[in-house]
Amino acid sequence: MSFKYIAITLIAVILTFLVHEFTHWIMGELLGYQMIMTLNTVYPAKSSYDEDWHYTLISAVGPLITLLQALIIYLIIKKTSRTIMYPFLFSCFYLELFSGIMNYRNANDLGRISRSINLGLFTIPIIFITIHFLLIYKTSVREKYSSKFNSITFLWILLFSSIWILINQRFNVIILK
Repeated sequence: MSFKYIAITLIAVILTFLVHEFTHWIMGELLGYQMIMTLNTVYPAKSSYDEDWHYTLISAVGPLITLLQALIIYLIIKKTSRTIMYPFLFSCFYLELFSGIMNYRNANDLGRISRSINLGLFTIPIIFITIHFLLIYKTSVREKYSSKFNSITFLWILLFSSIWILINQRFNVIILK
């Protein structure tokens, strides 16, 4: 694993988080809210939404853009076999996996949506995580990525995303207001 791959993995984690959160932010702004975006959260400045469906829609766009990112990167890797793009696919999987696990603590995007349409807290998260996993699995098999390579990629993404989240929790870095 080269320094270039590790640096690209860091960039993939940062961009995946930022695109995901920015999509929440832009939808909230389009719905007329003054939104605040940190490194890992987006919320209305007035701390509430006028309509429940606004919250559901704002919650939905982040995971949908993350899924779109994963599908685009999957197709790029399928066409070009560029291993350097793999962290962008894997970080999408990790983001949804971690969010799904964190539903035990506090309902996240997909958990809130799933619960709001009476499917329980974990139904939609499991569907999304499964889709992301299948993209990772199919890519790994097709490109012959070893379990060691996948494990090391996972560990770098885990490290970088943990640092990203901890910085957000410690310093509450506001990106957009």
